[in-house]
Amino acid sequence: MKRIDADFETELERELLSAPLRRKGFTNELRKRIEERVDEKTKCSRSRFPLAGSLLSVFVVAAAFAAFFLFEDNAEKTAMPEENAVTMKQVLEPLAYGDYAEQQSFTSGLLIGLRTDDKETSYRTLYIAPRKERPAIVAQGSGILVPYKRDFWKIEPLHYETVTDRYEFFVSHPAAERTAEGRKVGPGLFKDNPDEKVIHTEKILFAANEYVSIGQMNEVIAGNDSSSISRAWTTTIPGLASKRNPVTLNEVLQTKLAPVEYTTDQWFVARSQGRWVAMAAESASMKTAKGDIVYDFRQVGVQLPKSVINHDEPCCTWTDLGTRFPDAKDTFSSPSKDMTVVATDGLLLVFGSPSQLSGEPALSIKLKTKETVVMAQWATDHYVEEWAQKTAELLR
Repeated sequence: MKRIDADFETELERELLSAPLRRKGFTNELRKRIEERVDEKTKCSRSRFPLAGSLLSVFVVAAAFAAFFLFEDNAEKTAMPEENAVTMKQVLEPLAYGDYAEQQSFTSGLLIGLRTDDKETSYRTLYIAPRKERPAIVAQGSGILVPYKRDFWKIEPLHYETVTDRYEFFVSHPAAERTAEGRKVGPGLFKDNPDEKVIHTEKILFAANEYVSIGQMNEVIAGNDSSSISRAWTTTIPGLASKRNPVTLNEVLQTKLAPVEYTTDQWFVARSQGRWVAMAAESASMKTAKGDIVYDFRQVGVQLPKSVINHDEPCCTWTDLGTRFPDAKDTFSSPSKDMTVVATDGLLLVFGSPSQLSGEPALSIKLKTKETVVMAQWATDHYVEEWAQKTAELLR
């Protein structure tokens, strides 16, 4: 393996030093070689550490929303099965380091939440922070861990069943405390109608230091009739722990605007071209020919306040990013401009300042199939190490 690494690094160095470069960013060949190395390291890690068991358009039409919230596969569940749990070495493997001689150091930390929509829906949280002046994964674990005020809370799935119904839903709680039991929480949240069979499922669409957006779907069977209702709503982090009452955009913005997108509780936060944006139902719900109830969501032209997302400044224009990384799906940049993250279909690429994007990433993290970012929270100054210590304790 050392011989292979040495050959790869020699070839890579020759490629990077040759001038002029054939293109900005990675060549297809270089990207292929990098991904091959991730796979090689994953295989090696598995041989030593076996597994325990094996929005960019402004308009979002109702059909797209329904497809997104219908959970793509009826078999998907919010719980993360034991056999899908992986070790840090098996999923998160740094590749080679880039040349950061011009950059003084990495100083920021990034707490990132990921959702995987594969055969089963699962969530994990990673904390990236400097180690020996290089970014590294210092903590990771299942579920979504969010900073709330001066503490951390967890957002976790619960399961509740009655004779006729099945509910899979999310609650929040201080991370240092135990999760409540679904059988104790469920009866206070969901009304049981013995004449109907209900299957209720949810997804986390967005999470940050104050608010969380949830997508939900209810499949209802009454006699020979069946229908589904798709919704999306936003509440506060502590609100998800109790009655889970939705908030409106007016409440978040502290305004009294009349348009329906500001007064409805049918809205959520989503990613669009490297920014967090508000998506709101522009009118009342619609019923399809099959009897399903859906909402038509549209991007609201308003800047979200810091109470929703504390920092949301991309590294560059979306056009420039696409020129450098044609397969880029998202990007995040730290307030201190010392760390830039580019997300592709299969990788999180961690660079230094935006000027370093033409080089090789300082850290690359392999993503799972259909894994996307639902949370990105930055730590600066003394919070970088404080978060490192707390996330190492809370993420297992």
